[in-house]
Amino acid sequence: MFGAYADARWVFVDVETTGSSPARERVTEVGVVTVETDGDAQRVTEWSSLVNPGVPIPAEIQWLTGISNEMVRAAPRFAELADALFDRLSDAIFVAHNARFDYGFLKAEFARAGYDWRAATLCTVRLSRHLYPDRGPHSLDAIVERFGLDGEQRHRALGDARVLWRLMQRLRDRHGVAELEAAVDRLLARPSTPPALPPGELDAIPHAPGVYCLFGAGAHPIYIGKSVDLKARVLNHFANDHASGADLRLSQEVQRIEWEPTAGEIGALLREAELVKTRLPAHNIALRRKQHQVFVTLDADDARPRFVPAAAAPLERLHEHYGPFSSRPGARRFLQELAAEHGLCLKAMKLEGRARRAAADAPCFNFQIHRCRGACTGAEPIEAHSARLREALEPRRVPPWPFAGAVALVERSGESPRGDLHVFDRWCWLGTVRSHEAALQLAAGRPRVFDADVYRIAHKALQPASALAVVELGGA
Repeated sequence: MFGAYADARWVFVDVETTGSSPARERVTEVGVVTVETDGDAQRVTEWSSLVNPGVPIPAEIQWLTGISNEMVRAAPRFAELADALFDRLSDAIFVAHNARFDYGFLKAEFARAGYDWRAATLCTVRLSRHLYPDRGPHSLDAIVERFGLDGEQRHRALGDARVLWRLMQRLRDRHGVAELEAAVDRLLARPSTPPALPPGELDAIPHAPGVYCLFGAGAHPIYIGKSVDLKARVLNHFANDHASGADLRLSQEVQRIEWEPTAGEIGALLREAELVKTRLPAHNIALRRKQHQVFVTLDADDARPRFVPAAAAPLERLHEHYGPFSSRPGARRFLQELAAEHGLCLKAMKLEGRARRAAADAPCFNFQIHRCRGACTGAEPIEAHSARLREALEPRRVPPWPFAGAVALVERSGESPRGDLHVFDRWCWLGTVRSHEAALQLAAGRPRVFDADVYRIAHKALQPASALAVVELGGA
């Protein structure tokens, strides 16, 4: 578009939302103006869509944006737009006004849809402050007035995105290519070397799948992560403009980085789960909390739910278990929500509070609010209730192991020259090797130890969409 950035693809983006928190609120509209240069020709395209947020839009937000609940009711959910929008935003310079807001919302929505999206980001608030430090305010309304950029539909996504594209053109005309290029170069989010990390330490990290360990002053890792692109992920920890509080702390503490390439995403997931559990890095709080995962089982006679530590579940009876769940309280909450949704009886499921359990003849709470069909009063036979509970739980049942014995999942990646064989049996990971002979040895002699995180990885890897080759190895 100008100077050193003439060949870059730019996306000027605005999102409308139901509120201010990416973790709690949702996107209601996305507008994108894409600017691409091919030789002397410049191509500008526009895209926008309303988004059904799945939650009500507060009245004050409806008044500000003009987007009502009725307007988004028939609009697609973000997950339905994610694939096309991901392609539109990938490998482009992301430009937004107060970019942390728009970037944060889109990143959160992409994450919910299963996409790991990142972008080099230019904030036009910061650009305005950099070029005009003595003139304010730097709100979009003020900039529209200052530069005469009116004529677009404000507080709608595409209208505000158009304003940003027009602003960039106006700044280029007013300041010239060289000055604007210098300002943009300074403000674009660029990774910087952490203060205690030796120079050149980041240069050797490959653009390949794998796991990485960040070390502080001691020999114990302070953080372990994985990615399909090791270099991009590690650099993202140290990007000045987008560091979270945790990333800022890591940047100050890290003094050494180790990495280990894998053949692909499955290998990276398995290795990360293994390293976090064995080395217990201080900053991997979320993964370390999974040590209390449980399954739910049902009594054979009355289908009463019981909780079983995931690590203690017998392998030959895994298909009789439901879950896993992050903790016993988490499993209880799931069952209570399931009961409310399907008209199940809390008393029959032994999930009532202590006071109601003491009143043996009283109906359950769900019955009193017409969400129980009466297993607690005799109106519904316990056999019928048990059958409905099993049916409601079926989507969470651990499927039977689909093979006669151990198998090797063969993973190869176009980004990595490695080829790995991940050996599994009855949802247990026996190890990763490089040859068929070594895989046979694992299948013959390695103990089977169940791990709930490994089960999730294996279950995903065995889905048809994963396209991994499966080689049967036989029983132990």
